[in-house]
Amino acid sequence: MAVFSVIFFSVLILHASFAQIISASSGGLSIKTEQGLVSGTSISRGVRQFLGVPFASAERWEAPSKPSRYSSFRATAFSDSCVQAISPANAIFSQLLGGGGVNVSESEDCLSVNIWAPSLDRKQKTAVLLWVYGGDFQLGTSNNPVYIGQNFVRDNDDITIVTFNYRTNIFGQPNAPQLVKNGVSQNFGMLDLDAAVQWVHDNIAAFGGDPDRISLFGQSAGSSAVDAYTFAHPHDTIIKGVIEESGTMSLINTGTSLNETAWNVVTSSVGCGKTSDASQLACMKRVSFESLKNAVVSTGASFNLVPDNITIFSDTPARALTGNFLKVPLLGGTNLNEADLLVLATELSTTGMALPFITEVTSDLETQARNTAQNRLNAGVATWRYQYQAVFPDISSRPDLRAFHASEISLVFGTYNSSTLAPPTMTEIALSRYIQAAWVAFARNPSKGLLEFGWPIYNRNTSSLVQLGNAANATGMVLTEGRFVDATCASAQQLLGIAGQLSSLVSL
Repeated sequence: MAVFSVIFFSVLILHASFAQIISASSGGLSIKTEQGLVSGTSISRGVRQFLGVPFASAERWEAPSKPSRYSSFRATAFSDSCVQAISPANAIFSQLLGGGGVNVSESEDCLSVNIWAPSLDRKQKTAVLLWVYGGDFQLGTSNNPVYIGQNFVRDNDDITIVTFNYRTNIFGQPNAPQLVKNGVSQNFGMLDLDAAVQWVHDNIAAFGGDPDRISLFGQSAGSSAVDAYTFAHPHDTIIKGVIEESGTMSLINTGTSLNETAWNVVTSSVGCGKTSDASQLACMKRVSFESLKNAVVSTGASFNLVPDNITIFSDTPARALTGNFLKVPLLGGTNLNEADLLVLATELSTTGMALPFITEVTSDLETQARNTAQNRLNAGVATWRYQYQAVFPDISSRPDLRAFHASEISLVFGTYNSSTLAPPTMTEIALSRYIQAAWVAFARNPSKGLLEFGWPIYNRNTSSLVQLGNAANATGMVLTEGRFVDATCASAQQLLGIAGQLSSLVSL
């Protein structure tokens, strides 16, 4: 037995050494993963890029499983995006953000990761940030110029950036009554997130990342998905920290049940009838993805996450109050004028026009970041909170687009050059470097990195909420009390009600 153990571990060491030799001899551009050899490219000074690497495979409305093995894979282009449900409002929203994700190739073979890692002459075994894109769980893709991790890695040491695709809309959460089974989830996009986390943990060391320093970060629905992960995996040992940008579980309606109406509206539209039986499901599985996509958009059907008590819990508020979630450090925050872009996109898609005063009156409000931060603090979790306030001409293209929902993303990734509206300002570039440094400090050491960076632990009643892009320090931070920022939340419903009335008048 002892002889066998020596031989076994010797084989493991030789295998690991062989993988290292392959990587080193190719400049780190040939990587041995569990599925096979992956070949990437060197795209700029000090950055290696690997695009479209399969992390899972899945049939329609099936849970993801490990991808097939291959002898070699050329990771030089993004994979197909998962199928998008781009309504008129979503199309305008995407265009206002720069058009990312609208004109991309789509298919159901879309579960892939993209990796930006430092070259071998730079620090290896880096911290890892795994990005979850937003899109209201109706659309989204990692093939978006704003989400490219090249500049993030180029300008910061000890960091690897990973993005991935997950299923949304009817393909991600179909709300199909035939799929309701005990102990089985039909929130397939959330299961895709789980699979991506596992693949990254199992393979990232070969790319120079540290599997023991993986943090999730996301924006909007992606941020809500990150928050949901902490509730679904309270005892997880992979994720060491979470960054939540403008989204928490509070944005997911956990009080609703399965929406059979939306499902049957689409089934009827594509000729599969309204009877929710096995033959209807079999019919739906035969319909082309293009036809399903068009039916979702033309009928206006909305497919939301299902409280399944596996990935999404109906008693999430109680779990939040009792600390029944993954207790890893949190960096969370919002933008000063979150609603600007959302309201503008809705107005333009419904009335064909948008009045700045309508947008502005609905925008000065905070999301439920305060509750999430407080629940983490009550559970003894190290928590930091920010508010993004900056406005730049290459991002905010109209006077009623200020520090709007998603406007911080290009500064986080350092991809402001992807804008065609105007060149970036020196202040914008400096603020982007500062924000990136903060995110990296957190990723390197979620418990203490931001403290060493100079950010205080959040306390609602002390000057510990970090304002980014405040006029008093446009390239760094200004500290304020959370209770001052939260004061506007109480009037949110009233403001939205006023906006609805005004929008109705405009449409008359």
